[in-house]
Amino acid sequence: MNMKTYYDSFQSCASAEDGDGIKVLLSTAASHVKDLTLKISQNNPKKLEADVHRIIGNPWAELILQYFKVLLAIHKNNYYEVYKEHNNMTMLASNLSRWILPVLYMICWETRELADKADDYLIDNDEDPKCLDEAARNINKGFSTCITDRSPLNTSRKWGVYYMAGFAFKTYFKVRQRNLCTNILRSIKVQDLPNLGQYPKPHQVTFLYYHGRLLFLEAAYQQAEERFVAAFRRCPRFEKNNKELILRYLIPVWLIRGVLPSRELLSRYPAINELYGPFIDAIKDGNVKKFEEALLQKEKILVAHETFLTVELAREISIRSLFKKVYILNNRVSRIPLEKFHIALKFVGLNVEMTEVIWFVAEMIRKGFIRGYLSYQKMYLVLSEINPFPPIGVNHPSAFIE
Repeated sequence: MNMKTYYDSFQSCASAEDGDGIKVLLSTAASHVKDLTLKISQNNPKKLEADVHRIIGNPWAELILQYFKVLLAIHKNNYYEVYKEHNNMTMLASNLSRWILPVLYMICWETRELADKADDYLIDNDEDPKCLDEAARNINKGFSTCITDRSPLNTSRKWGVYYMAGFAFKTYFKVRQRNLCTNILRSIKVQDLPNLGQYPKPHQVTFLYYHGRLLFLEAAYQQAEERFVAAFRRCPRFEKNNKELILRYLIPVWLIRGVLPSRELLSRYPAINELYGPFIDAIKDGNVKKFEEALLQKEKILVAHETFLTVELAREISIRSLFKKVYILNNRVSRIPLEKFHIALKFVGLNVEMTEVIWFVAEMIRKGFIRGYLSYQKMYLVLSEINPFPPIGVNHPSAFIE
């Protein structure tokens, strides 16, 4: 591609308000990059700048000139310089109306990718990586320029709010600055925005997924479940990897409430079944030892996903299943000595003191997993005559989310 062809193509896309076309013309991954870089390097810099201002003019001239600097930096194979030049493109692409959003998305995405490479470059040169942190701040500026747009809604950059929010969340998670996500959520809450359901489905799914993860880490499990279920239902079936990502966090939330996913659901996602299947089987069987063994076996991957502590909480549900078996084996009598629960726990390999048995039972009564009360004086569990072990989760509607 020669310079004239590039300028003509750019003018044509700008006149037609073709954001997707301009996105390609400003991408570092486009097919024209190699040829265009060669042509740029052969031009006198001052003449090149004058030509861009004369032929293209405002508001595009500065953005194109910045793009040319990025291409020249790529030619030098210095990814730190590439990143620094590309990072300057974000704000230059933020001041036009709704049709420019594809360009803003692409520039922010490429800035983050280049920041990763720049940090690798700095590490290789014994310097501290800092680019991804800087990129996160510029991505946040991109979000701000969308949410603060006061143009009429049909031309407003506000239609980019949830894409940029999801992208910012993804970046904050990667740089471990998740506390900054709160500022974005606060901004969304106070703005007059279209309903989330009016935005493109991919924007909705990404936003709901990361919002769910934030709530998950805050142990706000009921709210997290609502976000994950909504994200899962809105995610197309062919996006199997994304659905598995959602289930990775949704299933632990279910397990701690005794909600067991359907076999049909698990059969469609073998990786999720392999990860959580042993825990689900242990809960169904009341096999606490099997649950503990699964925790030990899966510890590394659960810790990496930040789900270990939540899955560990579900051990209580497997203990509850065991206690129900004790109730059944004792002919469903309403008064059961606590010592029998103690013996059952020892039988499955869980050696605990009687005080812990009392705590287990008391917690299950508090949470409604068991109906009854403790007689501390006689060390008995006194069960309700009606449905002392109410069903929890097996037929819960959210376990059938597809």
